[in-house]
Amino acid sequence: MTDPKSVGWKKTSAIVFIVFGLCLSYAIFRYNIVRNVPFDNLPLYIANKAVALAATILIGLSFLLGPLARFWPNQISPHLYLRKHLGVIGFGMASLHAIMSLVLLNPANYSRFYVQGGKFNLIGESSMLFGILAFLVFAAISITSLPPIEKHMHPDQWKTVQRFGYLAYIFVLLHVAIMGFQGWFRPESWQYGLASISLISTLFIIFVLVMRVIVIGYSPKK
Repeated sequence: MTDPKSVGWKKTSAIVFIVFGLCLSYAIFRYNIVRNVPFDNLPLYIANKAVALAATILIGLSFLLGPLARFWPNQISPHLYLRKHLGVIGFGMASLHAIMSLVLLNPANYSRFYVQGGKFNLIGESSMLFGILAFLVFAAISITSLPPIEKHMHPDQWKTVQRFGYLAYIFVLLHVAIMGFQGWFRPESWQYGLASISLISTLFIIFVLVMRVIVIGYSPKK
């Protein structure tokens, strides 16, 4: 008999491969091909954008499965066990994004975050603050998802901690929106109608949060 946990990780690996592949392809097309960013910047600068978007989507999918199961229980409920898998991998990719960003963080790569003299401006400080807050909350949630920790927690306590993930997701929303909102209104940012990764992330997060709010007020017909 197949181990359900093994099946869960196999399905999650397939989802991660597809999501990251699409994110990386979009990032390469928009930045390297359309906007002529040198391919020398692909290994870190461009890949970091794809990693960030993939992390946002994977974590969002872990939040979306519950609300979607309320509307399509027969189709979605059998896959609810994937929420933890997607959340853990999503946090892992968010951690990778944090490391890559620390390596890249300087005025040459992100001039809009800095004032003359090399210090952060308001946009840089605010965006980094919310990114750090999101990372810390997701880290705490991930720790409680470890089997040795989870088994010592009451189920209600564990669920309460997990719900803080929505707060962390709001922090991610603020992180990416503050970082990218100025570019959303520049015509040169919309070459061939291609939205920036920060805008895509923002819209996806808003969609996930709106779905959660809808479900809170949703009462299925008896």
